[in-house]
Amino acid sequence: MVMSLELLEYPACPLCGLNQPKPESPYQFSPYQVVECGGCGLWYLSPRLKEAEILKIYANSDYFKGGGAHGYAQTQGSYLEQATGLRLTFRQLLKKIRQQGLLGEDLLEIGCGYGFLLAEAKPFCQRLSATDFDAEAVARVRETGVTVYLGGVDALPEGQQFDTVISTGVIEHIYNPHEFLQRLKPHLKPNAWVILAAPPMNSFWLKLQGKNWASFKIPEHVVYYDKNTLKQLFVMNGAVETRYIPYSQAYPLGMIAEKLGVVVPRWVQGWNIWLPATMFAMAGRFTT
Repeated sequence: MVMSLELLEYPACPLCGLNQPKPESPYQFSPYQVVECGGCGLWYLSPRLKEAEILKIYANSDYFKGGGAHGYAQTQGSYLEQATGLRLTFRQLLKKIRQQGLLGEDLLEIGCGYGFLLAEAKPFCQRLSATDFDAEAVARVRETGVTVYLGGVDALPEGQQFDTVISTGVIEHIYNPHEFLQRLKPHLKPNAWVILAAPPMNSFWLKLQGKNWASFKIPEHVVYYDKNTLKQLFVMNGAVETRYIPYSQAYPLGMIAEKLGVVVPRWVQGWNIWLPATMFAMAGRFTT
């Protein structure tokens, strides 16, 4: 499929605003490439699809179902087929968040998908709310009794506030991360925690796999953080305290095998295997 150049744009660094990427990126995905900012060291996609075009992809219910050109496209990797592994992962993440005293009674999840994290959080929170761009996912989660808004942060009612906001696997999709946090801040109670989770750009998986790194999800992933650049994002937007939360992720063995290009027997493909250093979370506390 030939990509029309009219659908592409060449952004400045989404973190520091400098428009001086280092030359000769090793991560080429024609017509896209992942470049490193010459100022702050953030890696980001340039060129990238214009935001209006990428939002069309997210609004398609096939994004979560697998088998398409975008989203959860692997045979073993549809969102529902990962349900058990995702719930195990979210259970572990929430345990770490609770141990650090970051999980409050009013929880908002940005980008809830089919609600697996919310299901794990239900025993610990008084009120659960969420947003997502997928209408089918929103309808599915509403059936569980959670208040869900179709869209992003802008879909939240004016004046509604939360003491914990969690967003896993979303910030790497956000075109303007500063605007994202600034629009979120009016919905934060005093001393609220915002917890953002993303794949680490400096992981050994990237060193091992190179261009075949599973988190090079092109063109959806437009920013690639490590713990330093994600901390910078929080501090630049007024966080008075940050916490680094590393965690492992559980994946179906069949999905791992497919990513590595190997074949495993069908009867073991559903086994969930814990992989370290595939995700990390950074939490920021905001006083206002």
